[in-house]
Amino acid sequence: MRKAAMTFKTTRPVRRAAPNVGRASASVFSQLLKKTSYADPALCDHWPNIAGPDIAALCRPGRLAGRGPGKTLEIHAPSGAAAAQLQMQTDAIKTRVNRYLGPGAVDRITIIQSAIQSAAPAPPQAGQGQPPPGGADDAVLGTALSSFRAAINRKNGGK
Repeated sequence: MRKAAMTFKTTRPVRRAAPNVGRASASVFSQLLKKTSYADPALCDHWPNIAGPDIAALCRPGRLAGRGPGKTLEIHAPSGAAAAQLQMQTDAIKTRVNRYLGPGAVDRITIIQSAIQSAAPAPPQAGQGQPPPGGADDAVLGTALSSFRAAINRKNGGK
């Protein structure tokens, strides 16, 4: 008895799974994090309440470095004079931050002298259009999102 030859019908190839958004966006957002030096948005939002209005006017919080308890908090000051004034108040700042984050969360404070973005956007110069409605924050977000979109397009081969 002879067996009938089996023929297989060709089907479509299996579709690849969607890219993992977390993995694809990690590099883009890590670069943005390095540029802004922020690690905890909640700390930045509540900084005037945590540090007090006089200290909050002199500086902004940066990232928390280290693992577990005893982290190092970076504080960005706009000038050497502000950095010197903050250096004298590091114990008070550390106490206030630990009251917010939990006992022993911050063990050390590092003061970094850097430019701080002003709260009010600069007026447009002659020959320039009006700034975007949201200000500098929307421009940074728009740049980060376009970079993210370009990274996804490169990964998917421009599709």
